[in-house]
Amino acid sequence: MELFHELLAEIERVPAVDVHSHIRIVSPAASDLSQIALYHFITSELESAGVDPAVFEIDGAKKRLAEASAGFARIKNTTSYWCLTRILGDLYDAGAPHECDMDDLLGKVESTSSEPGWTNEVLERANVSKVFVTCDWRKALPRASEKFVPVLRVDSLVNEAHMSRTLESLTEATGQSVYEAGDLKKAVAELFRKAKEAGAVAAAASFEPQVDFEQGDRDAADRILSLVLLGQKPNRDDRKAMRSYVLDLVLQNCAEHEMPLQLMLGIKHIRSADRAITAYEPGSVAMYADLFKRHSGVSFDVFTSNDTICHELAVVARNYPNVFLSGAWWYLEFPTHIRKMLRERIEMLPMTKCCGFCSDARCVEWVYGRVKLIRRELALALAQLVQEGYLSEGAAVEVAAHYLAENPKRLYRV
Repeated sequence: MELFHELLAEIERVPAVDVHSHIRIVSPAASDLSQIALYHFITSELESAGVDPAVFEIDGAKKRLAEASAGFARIKNTTSYWCLTRILGDLYDAGAPHECDMDDLLGKVESTSSEPGWTNEVLERANVSKVFVTCDWRKALPRASEKFVPVLRVDSLVNEAHMSRTLESLTEATGQSVYEAGDLKKAVAELFRKAKEAGAVAAAASFEPQVDFEQGDRDAADRILSLVLLGQKPNRDDRKAMRSYVLDLVLQNCAEHEMPLQLMLGIKHIRSADRAITAYEPGSVAMYADLFKRHSGVSFDVFTSNDTICHELAVVARNYPNVFLSGAWWYLEFPTHIRKMLRERIEMLPMTKCCGFCSDARCVEWVYGRVKLIRRELALALAQLVQEGYLSEGAAVEVAAHYLAENPKRLYRV
């Protein structure tokens, strides 16, 4: 373990860039303990362990936590719990919610969240230099700051461009009425202009496995828009044609503004049960490979939460200069999968092709917990490769610096 600890010490010194979060730029820190202890990774595990989901809707952080506390003992084996205990132990000198003085911990979180320097302190202790914040296209993007930069999320625009309510929202967001394909092109261009003005460094879209694309066709888009304006419901082929046209517009603007597209794959939402699971569609990676080729002037940073397509995506990134890989993300943010993914990518791809850290956090405290996990797993994967003779220790440190800092800085121009 000596080599692991030596590498971890070096990796801890690298100022990481977090390329994906859901933090609110205007209030990045948790305002109360429940925002940390009942983060959605934790609540899904508590619910799976038998805690009534109605508990998470109870008014008052103290009451919510008191009702949920019995479940914490049943999830203390999970990686999410490990991250939580690192957050509470390192930042607040406290134990898990069911093992500590609850009133004391509630008070600590509330008092620190109101301190002007708390967010910067957490990020400095995490050694995270920049955090990307996913922002929905329908709302005005918050302006970039020293630590936080917005990313324009557009999947609902692409997927629902055949719906009148989406076109109305686009008009509200841009001031451009949409009656035909030329108007749509102008509206998307204005959306990106405003995003770039706010300091956005990328666009982002998450597409479910069954969603497919073809080359966009303006004439088809004109015809479908006419149907929508007449109140008619486009059929399946028309919906595909419309989203393909809009995605092409998005990618044209990504190229114009030198903004990568963060492409998130491998998640399917089970809406009847309000759940998200991993899933994939055979042939989908090949379909995206055609998209990558057609839009060779755009950099694609691909995230996946599905282990099945990890190798396919690594092969694509190996063959396409404009395709990069980020993560682990969502259901792959667990040690077994992180280590496997890191090792495969280190073995297969130039060290310039991957961004290693995306927290998926809702508050800065979880950026801290997640970066502790990824640094540890990166050190373990690299130590194994050094011990097996595939890497020198110096090369291992260089790989880590690229994954955590150099690659995201270069790819996103931050």
